[in-house]
Amino acid sequence: MGTACFFWDFCLNVLLSLHHFGIISPVHSPPPPDVDECSEGTDDCHIDALCQNTPKSFKCICKPGYKGDGKHCEDMDECDNDYTGGCVHECINIPGNYRCTCYDGFMLAHDGHNCLDVDECLDNNGGCQQICLNTMGSYECLCKEGFFLSDNQHTCIHRSDDGMNCMNKDHGCAHICRETPKGGPACECRPGFELAKNQRDCILTCNYGNGGCQHNCDDTDAGPVCGCHQKYALHSDSRTCIERDEAAIESSEFNSTSVADVDKRVKRRLLMETCAVNNGGCDRTCKDTATGVRCSCPVGFTLQPDGKTCKGENARVGGARYVCLCLHVCVSTVSPRSVHLKGGHG
Repeated sequence: MGTACFFWDFCLNVLLSLHHFGIISPVHSPPPPDVDECSEGTDDCHIDALCQNTPKSFKCICKPGYKGDGKHCEDMDECDNDYTGGCVHECINIPGNYRCTCYDGFMLAHDGHNCLDVDECLDNNGGCQQICLNTMGSYECLCKEGFFLSDNQHTCIHRSDDGMNCMNKDHGCAHICRETPKGGPACECRPGFELAKNQRDCILTCNYGNGGCQHNCDDTDAGPVCGCHQKYALHSDSRTCIERDEAAIESSEFNSTSVADVDKRVKRRLLMETCAVNNGGCDRTCKDTATGVRCSCPVGFTLQPDGKTCKGENARVGGARYVCLCLHVCVSTVSPRSVHLKGGHG
């Protein structure tokens, strides 16, 4: 018994001496494992917030389209400002987001914000019996020589040379001709037009095909006046809207640019990637910038040279090398086993 105590005392003195001279350090117990409040549902984040686990705690972040401190989040009305969410016609707010719609005669462009003219004449000739003429936001039917347009504004009637009535080719009405009880014609206009002071011609208003304007239309005594959304400038045709850098190019050109050429340029620009379409092609997070979309990856992943794809980073645990596949799951490169790495996710 005495010998055992002697050796125990000797070992203890040696250990104390080694510790005194800093050769060894006391062994500390590992810290307690982190509790993931987000996965356990013990967080107090708002229903419209995202819970992000952190070492020894968590934080709440309101979802995109909402504002607040994460504990309280409320919807942001993207339409309630002069920019109207970037919509050139109408902006409709929905919980956490918004959507753009277009007036009749227009269709939503690929960017989800601009509105482009629909060519109604491509579909069954617009329903016109003879000639269909497409206009910005609408269309109109015309008749060949010797015919005039009937009241339905689509079919054509052969003109007569006898007497001053609506069947006569010289009745003079721009749109609709009516026979009066006293005899002789009386002119009317199609919906969206007003009868001119000469009682024959018809003046276009903003109520018909948006007044021929691609974006904004204001009625004046001289007729509709077109305007454009903040990101656009009015083309020299006073109807079409083009992006401001396109307008700068146009103003520097000596030769006039046709509307068809402008439409091609506008449609080309609208094909640029945005986060609103297919997440901009990004694997994970997408952000719109002035030069296009910018993709980013979560912790544990790196953005690949294509600027779109996210790939898991390599990690080392106990000298073994792992390749991260998911947010926090890694697979060994030497043996078929996996480990769960906390990383930046608790």
